[in-house]
Amino acid sequence: MEETWEDVTRQENEPLKEWVVEFLVTSGGNKNHHLSTLWGEDHADVQRHLLAELRRIYSGSERIDVTVLRMEEVSTEADALYFEGCFTP
Repeated sequence: MEETWEDVTRQENEPLKEWVVEFLVTSGGNKNHHLSTLWGEDHADVQRHLLAELRRIYSGSERIDVTVLRMEEVSTEADALYFEGCFTP
């Protein structure tokens, strides 16, 4: 499908952000702890991507219960002092 002018300009104005999502899934009496990195513009977009991931992973399950423990944007700022003296070239 051909991109329209609105699609191109929207992508430049609002770049996708990296989010970390930690969640628990209960399916058939089993509990699984997940940590995923997803891309999205806001919480709603990340929730849609999470739902798609859950559908892919648990496609054979009849019912799953999901508890989101953490959903936050990844910051790219690192404090170099934490790594001072830990690594040598």
